[in-house]
Amino acid sequence: MSNTHDNANTPGGSIPLRDADSLKRGDASIGDLVKNATTQVSTLVRSEIELAKTEVTEQVKKAGIGGGMFAAALVLLLLSLPPLTFMFAKLISMWMGTKTWDWFGFLIIFLVLLVLAIICALIGVIKVKAIRKPQRTMDSVSDLKLAVPQKNGELGGSNPLDRR
Repeated sequence: MSNTHDNANTPGGSIPLRDADSLKRGDASIGDLVKNATTQVSTLVRSEIELAKTEVTEQVKKAGIGGGMFAAALVLLLLSLPPLTFMFAKLISMWMGTKTWDWFGFLIIFLVLLVLAIICALIGVIKVKAIRKPQRTMDSVSDLKLAVPQKNGELGGSNPLDRR
């Protein structure tokens, strides 16, 4: 089955549905109609799956970047602890009578690593907050439920419990 002509006008390479009225009125047998309906439902299901995969892939990428930034922030925070420890050690030795300024260099390194960790954490928060549920797929599937006939012959979407 070739979709090169069908995919030409559809964005993102989605799977288009064929025209529902591809057969002339009155010329189609029941078998042709069932075959047409089966093909269209199959194509619709495949297109919904493709839409869901596309939306979920985008969200997984955002989650991966956010998680990576949280990991980087954690590593940088852990790397900032030894300079803080050394800074306090030098500060204590200075109070004890040593006149060196080595502790100031350790403090600067600690502050730089701390700022980098904060920046990574903020980027991680922004990326994680940008994650959204696949709304287009959910809307499309709910529209599909409304179009599919139920056992009682009515169109979908009507819940028997809602009638009470």
